[in-house]
Amino acid sequence: MNSIQDQQNLNGKKVLLRLDLNVPLKEGIIKDETRINKIIPILNFLLQKKAKIIILSHVGRPKGKVNPELTMRPICENLKKKLMEKLI
Repeated sequence: MNSIQDQQNLNGKKVLLRLDLNVPLKEGIIKDETRINKIIPILNFLLQKKAKIIILSHVGRPKGKVNPELTMRPICENLKKKLMEKLI
């Protein structure tokens, strides 16, 4: 199986990533960033290749009920911060 890093021309191409970003959260604070940190290199690669990145993920929905404490917002903000640090 080929790796995305084997692709030569990703400029302007849409890349759909299904990521497991189900990190432990407590009161909106990420308690373990390991899963987020592991995807940063591939996201940086895709950004350098000028790919359009679409990320699909979820935190959880216990017993099918929406739980406001399990929002993707803290994860998105953390990911954005980490990517912006690399660009500076």
